[in-house]
Amino acid sequence: MYMKSVLYSIILILIMLSLTTCYYYKEDIRYSKNQCDTTNITFSGKVVPVFAQNCLICHGNAVAPPDGGGLRLENYADVKMNITRAFGAMSHAPGFFPMPLGQSATIDTCEIKIVRIWKDAGMPDN
Repeated sequence: MYMKSVLYSIILILIMLSLTTCYYYKEDIRYSKNQCDTTNITFSGKVVPVFAQNCLICHGNAVAPPDGGGLRLENYADVKMNITRAFGAMSHAPGFFPMPLGQSATIDTCEIKIVRIWKDAGMPDN
């Protein structure tokens, strides 16, 4: 009887360990898909999509200036001229009006990082 309970305990421990291992393995896979790729950051390849996805609905050239607060971010010249204001707003920096409007959270932290890296590199038109 004693051997049976020891055997059951060992089997139960092995099952628990294998389930724990599978759980962490699945988590590693999930997080590896969401890594932030900050290599080869170009204006056209990585910065434009950030502004297109998060900003142009209100700050595109087709929007009347009052609707977008007079800030346009549709092309390289617009973004370069307004990068301090745009970056401060998207990163919710103190002293800037937080964007996107009506959301308490910032845009994706990876996207903010991409824009910061491009900005810190001198805002090349590439």
